[in-house]
Amino acid sequence: MLFQLVKKDFLIVKKYVLLMVAVCILFPIFLMSRLTEYAGILGYVLVTVVSIFMLLQYVSIKETQYPKALTLLCALPFSRKSVVLSKYIFCIVIYAGCSLIFWLEALIFPTLQTVSYKIPVILFLILSICLGIYFPIQFKLGYERTKMFFVVVIMASPIGFAQFLKMTENLNIEFLSNITPALLLIGSFIISAVILIISSIISIKIYSKAELV
Repeated sequence: MLFQLVKKDFLIVKKYVLLMVAVCILFPIFLMSRLTEYAGILGYVLVTVVSIFMLLQYVSIKETQYPKALTLLCALPFSRKSVVLSKYIFCIVIYAGCSLIFWLEALIFPTLQTVSYKIPVILFLILSICLGIYFPIQFKLGYERTKMFFVVVIMASPIGFAQFLKMTENLNIEFLSNITPALLLIGSFIISAVILIISSIISIKIYSKAELV
């Protein structure tokens, strides 16, 4: 059932999915001629963040336009729990898709190979925190009251990440180099998983009490 719900979300935004795939492919290539040093990390992070929140926003807009659709879904064998979990999986699938596309590009363009394994891991952790906070609030207040979140994230991502890159030049982050790859991967995955699990439990409790139109 979860597969069907995730598939439903992708079908809702299928036109935008093709657009975002094109952006995922072309944006890092464009950056190679502009910001060679940061083309890899900037292209990967920005494309992934924007893809997730843009597609999630489009799904939320459509569901807001047709509120009875969710009511019908919950009246069918699809439980409210499944509806909630499908949103989390939807975002994880987009993250995985963007990462795969970038990895394939990096095999073709050596300039993009500046992105180490730590970046996808840290990015997933940051996304888990953002989504872990956002989803319970959205299920509680609704899309109309939380839509500014998307605007802030999408508009602030380029500026915020550029500032982050400048800050890291002056910060000592050598401690990450002392952490073994396996420990960093496992630790970040566990933390991300715990955040998403706790968030999904809260979201399910909130949505199970919500009155559908």
